[in-house]
Amino acid sequence: MYVPHERRSLLLSLLEQRGYLHTADVAHELGVTDETIRNDFIALQQQKLLQRVHGGARYLPPTGSTDDAVRMESQYIRLILAHVPENSCIYADNTSLLRHALVHPSAHTYTLLTPSLQMANALQPPALAQRVILPGGVLDKETQLIRAEEGEALSLMQERRLALALLCPDAATSPQRIAYHHALQAKWARIAYQSAERTVLILRPQSATIAAPHHIACSPHLLIAPSDIPSSFLTIPHELIPIITIQDIREARRV
Repeated sequence: MYVPHERRSLLLSLLEQRGYLHTADVAHELGVTDETIRNDFIALQQQKLLQRVHGGARYLPPTGSTDDAVRMESQYIRLILAHVPENSCIYADNTSLLRHALVHPSAHTYTLLTPSLQMANALQPPALAQRVILPGGVLDKETQLIRAEEGEALSLMQERRLALALLCPDAATSPQRIAYHHALQAKWARIAYQSAERTVLILRPQSATIAAPHHIACSPHLLIAPSDIPSSFLTIPHELIPIITIQDIREARRV
């Protein structure tokens, strides 16, 4: 089940891909009511991120503003997914950004090894093609992460031939020094970094201003940071041109 921010970010991603979303269809796809989706469309229209039309919503070309958090997240997702190898085993920190990326419609088929129940639950429909591996251990109630012996966790990742670790830390003083709020989060990230063939470090705009106590030294293979986000979003892929529907035509005839 998505919280409103996560669901609206997913709706925007779907809209950018498809051009048009029908309210009833997307409500059924996400397992929520039509009214919930209509409220989401209203909220996104107020942010000038889409245009509401009869029966649904239409893609609204970007204005070029980098101040909007949802649009910036969409650009992050595009960059992240470009580096997820198909049919591979990956690890990802449990953050809303990575949950959005891994359930994105354009994501490859992959196997996710995660100690997070929240991350595992996020990979429900529409992410049916993905597999999830939860390690054995005791659930930590505070973080909702599985507690496992370090040696066992390392062996599991090596056995699964972990191809990629997606690390999205709470804080970072530099690409080589990252930190997490909880020790268990940091432990799993460190094991994934040690095990994976490749590490992608994702730094969010706020990561340089947040303090967190549990540090990790790492040398990522790839860094995705705010400086990698284009200063404007004016290039629209041709497949994102809005679709003219029967509802649109009928509404135009009534006007």
